[in-house]
Amino acid sequence: TKFIEYNKSRPFFAYITTNAPHSPYFVAEKYSDPYKKLGIESPRAEFYGMITNIDENVGKLRAKLKQLGLDENTVFIFTTDNGTAAGVGRKGQGFNAGMRGRKGSEYEGGHRVPFFWHWPAGHLDAGRDIDNLAAHIDILPTLSEICGLRIPATTDLDGKSLVPLLNDGEAKWPERTLAVHSQRIEFPQKWRKAAVMTDRWRLVTDGNRRELFDMKADPGQQKDVSSDYPDVFKKLGKSYEDWFEHISDRFGDHVRTHLGNANENPVKLTCHDWHEPTASVPWNHGHIKRDLMSNGFWTVHVEQSGTYEITLRSRPAHVNYPLRPGTAKIKVGDDAESKPIPADATSVSFRMNLKKGHANLQTWFDEKGGKSRGAYFVDVKLLK
Repeated sequence: TKFIEYNKSRPFFAYITTNAPHSPYFVAEKYSDPYKKLGIESPRAEFYGMITNIDENVGKLRAKLKQLGLDENTVFIFTTDNGTAAGVGRKGQGFNAGMRGRKGSEYEGGHRVPFFWHWPAGHLDAGRDIDNLAAHIDILPTLSEICGLRIPATTDLDGKSLVPLLNDGEAKWPERTLAVHSQRIEFPQKWRKAAVMTDRWRLVTDGNRRELFDMKADPGQQKDVSSDYPDVFKKLGKSYEDWFEHISDRFGDHVRTHLGNANENPVKLTCHDWHEPTASVPWNHGHIKRDLMSNGFWTVHVEQSGTYEITLRSRPAHVNYPLRPGTAKIKVGDDAESKPIPADATSVSFRMNLKKGHANLQTWFDEKGGKSRGAYFVDVKLLK
């Protein structure tokens, strides 16, 4: 709200991502207690309480926009990033709108999400439902058209502007086929946890398992009808093949973290962004608390040659968590250094002269007992 207040007199873009509803399920009891009184057990009661808390804060945000006189001409969008994570149990307890699957699933409950728009000045207000198939890839062209921004003709967009549908829910809208997948591995694999979608059909795949569902007759995806509609099954399979081929030309690329930019100095790296296809990469604090013996490398781009201070830690800086006795090592490109870990040290720093360009950065904490793992938290600061 401070950001919005500061920018109230000019166009702004606010992308607000909450850490809820998600584990750890920390929420005030006033939000979870009403669900416990309904007989809902933990942690689902806390999960639902988090949703209630989000509802409350969305209301506060909308009230702030109204107070500032921005509610009429602000495009307000509410959506989520995946299906429910804990709102429904493995055996179906809880509420999931009749959908099969949950977060991470190739079934509808894994990837279908709410997508609410409100923009009174653009005649987008309450009371209209649009049932046509749309996806995340449509947001960029839609907002670009609304804001009068030109996308270069050479840009290979997969999505399309939803403005015709937003303006008129009965607008002529051609049949389209879309695909989504949940990979969560180093390099995507064909047919892994994917759904090929039209307004009526879903081809759901995971490896050799491929099923076809008629969403008009069976929205809960309980009956595989692939043998009843072989032509549809084959057509959607071909659409998936074409889509996967279209997007696969960049599967070998790594998104590189830039070092040495004045706009972010130091850069803070975490183990969540390690690249290591054969090991378990720590991605939550439970892994870190257990000191998961794992390692990987960061892909970086050094924007300018110079002297960099690189600080290695096993916990965030504010925790002051002592390192175990042993040796700290680092390698950036072809340059490597090592030094003993001082007694009671919470971090180890290296000064290295890095050259401009692409590199891989990897660290090690080699303990005296023979165990080794990477530094979970690394700060990289350009000194000169």
